Amino acid sequence: MELLRFKDRNSGFTLIELLIYAAIFSVSAVFLVNILTSITQTQIKQTSTNEVAQQISFVSNTTQRFVREASLIENNAGVASSTILLRTTASSTDPTRVYWDQTAGAIMLQQGTNQAVQLTNNKVVVDSFSATKFENPGGNAIIQIDLALSTNTTVDRARVTRFWRGAITRISAATFDSDLLPNTSNVLNLGGTGSTWKNAFFEGAVNIIGKLGVGTQPSDISGLASGIKVNGDVSFMDSAKGIILKAPDATCYRVTVANGGTLTTASVTCP
Repeated sequence: MELLRFKDRNSGFTLIELLIYAAIFSVSAVFLVNILTSITQTQIKQTSTNEVAQQISFVSNTTQRFVREASLIENNAGVASSTILLRTTASSTDPTRVYWDQTAGAIMLQQGTNQAVQLTNNKVVVDSFSATKFENPGGNAIIQIDLALSTNTTVDRARVTRFWRGAITRISAATFDSDLLPNTSNVLNLGGTGSTWKNAFFEGAVNIIGKLGVGTQPSDISGLASGIKVNGDVSFMDSAKGIILKAPDATCYRVTVANGGTLTTASVTCP
């Protein structure tokens, strides 16, 4: 009998013991699952944060380089725009545009006539992009950029949004190492009414196709292809130089002045 009772006591777990063990295992499993879920969510959140931060850094650094190397920031001063328009010295990159494509949700870069490329990748979405140019009298122009990026996901727990604001200054006035040519002939102006250049210095020929006004607006005479209108004196400081006129017989004459104010003419080779 004693041997039988000993075997009964060591034959296995009782039902109560099994229930207690199952409850402990369930609680432990739930606890471990919660820890694993929390760690996974934290990793996903950190990955999204890192991706957005990297994209903001790349866009800001790339835009900064193009602005600083540009010859001109052509945006209207004080007006917010979703496009930064830059002029460059190379025809292959002029103009350079950094802009927000709202349909694609991306920041785009286009140089010259080349196809536009994305600066941001498909892992992020551009929520907003605004650029405002500020003129600095006596200094260089400044472009202020406001940018908002979010992770491209439909999972709320993984969605991260970051905002960035920065100001970029163009480094110096334009110094050209090649020809300065417009991308379209007879369309763009150099300066304008109320935005004039002070002095100009040329060493070589100046060819003007059209009318020239010196100190005044040129006369708009119907049928006159070209002409010069001067509001002031025209000085010739070399007595051997003068005005060359072409006669109806295609002979050219230089008109000069002799002592006493007498006008003289001499035939010359037509220029």
